[in-house]
Amino acid sequence: MPSLLREKPDAVIIIGFEDNKGDSLPALEALTTALHSLSMPIHDRLVVRNGRWRSLECENLNCCPAEGSPVPEPADVPGVISEFVGQGVSPHPDRESLARQVEAGPQAAAFASFMRSRQEAGEGPAVPRAELFAAWPRILDPDGPVITVEDAALAAMSLLDIEVRAALVAWLCPGTLPLDELGKECLPLLSALERGGWVVGTGQASTGPKSGVPHRLIVLCAMLPDHLAAPALSVLASVTWWLGDGALARVALARALRCDPAYRLALLLEQMVDLAIRPGR
Repeated sequence: MPSLLREKPDAVIIIGFEDNKGDSLPALEALTTALHSLSMPIHDRLVVRNGRWRSLECENLNCCPAEGSPVPEPADVPGVISEFVGQGVSPHPDRESLARQVEAGPQAAAFASFMRSRQEAGEGPAVPRAELFAAWPRILDPDGPVITVEDAALAAMSLLDIEVRAALVAWLCPGTLPLDELGKECLPLLSALERGGWVVGTGQASTGPKSGVPHRLIVLCAMLPDHLAAPALSVLASVTWWLGDGALARVALARALRCDPAYRLALLLEQMVDLAIRPGR
């Protein structure tokens, strides 16, 4: 209820999912009573069971048969498809398909090999912030070339610096952290994103679909082995949760906390998702 009230909707639709007839009714009735007490308009109340749905408010058996109507497949709902197409993405067949995107892919082995070669060549981790951050304008460009292993390595190392990670999240997700609260050394780094065609205050490039940035972050996360993946996955979760994509945020956080159960940003984001707290909205 608190998160629902924060969004200030004109009206709500309550949907109860159940395995057995009547399972969802106590929750539906409790929520209905609470909404009525706050004068919140309820547009409709639905029950979904065994692949069928019906409205509790409709008594016309011609449009709302007692046994319910079949729940359509996502591909058969034009409104859903047009929304996805407009964002440059397509629906996933299941949650496992969604989660596989952020798991370590074939390039993670190449990444590990590249990092070993750096160590064998005596290249230490002490790389200047500006050099590390230089990879981000290329990585985040929706119209940019394929992300190289070298840029993925620079990005992963940059996110080990908490201030750099905070600066990147603040830029990509306006409202999460005021830019004027960032360290003086981090603010100049963000100018590279501005020079790269980014629109200040939106976290988006001036060209490319809205989904371009999350897609590029997904590609980056799939390139990283587990021991370096939690920071990038947390940035991905921050961006997708800020954009309202809770499903993608959750699978990113699931891998992040599997890689590092104590990673604080991932733990904080998990609580925010659980409580439906959208930052800066």
